[in-house]
Amino acid sequence: MYKDTINSAIQHAFIRGERQAFEHIYRAFSRPLYRRILYLVKDPDEADEILHNLFLKIWSSHDQIDPDKNLFAYFMQAANSMSIDQLRKNIRTQAIHDKIGRSGDDDSICSVEENYISKEEWQILESAIEQLPPQRRLIFRLCKIEGKSYKEVSEVLSISTATISNQLVLAMKSLRQFVIQHQKEIMLYCLFLEQLRQR
Repeated sequence: MYKDTINSAIQHAFIRGERQAFEHIYRAFSRPLYRRILYLVKDPDEADEILHNLFLKIWSSHDQIDPDKNLFAYFMQAANSMSIDQLRKNIRTQAIHDKIGRSGDDDSICSVEENYISKEEWQILESAIEQLPPQRRLIFRLCKIEGKSYKEVSEVLSISTATISNQLVLAMKSLRQFVIQHQKEIMLYCLFLEQLRQR
């Protein structure tokens, strides 16, 4: 059904990197993709973020798409994959908090540890952002934290929206790798606490 709204000319223009084709495809695909993502992750904010990152990811590698592919099916497969990845991440994060909650009977101690993890997670994110290259860090803060549009950032920094899109893709990749690495450190911290209580 949705593939019928995208003819061959639009699909080829998208693969060539034409912004107008991207916008046409976004209008045609975003609503059904959002419904599918929301069905999987059950969280509107997470669904919004996944949808945004999905289009960024595919747009950043548009020239590698097979022109004979069913483009909507290609987007839907990516949406399913990214949603499942998010669910796995949520499960890992919940497992960390559950482990802390089980690590002692003293409610006050558990509360302190949970607050520590919350602050630790925020510090990890801040550290990850600070390690980005200057322009990439600025683009990330303007778009992701301050909520500015590509057009606004393009005008402020005098760079193309395509450059902004590519820099955000690279930033998100770096942040994910950084956070995943430090999630392991948080888990080790939890295991260390448990071993102390068993002594």
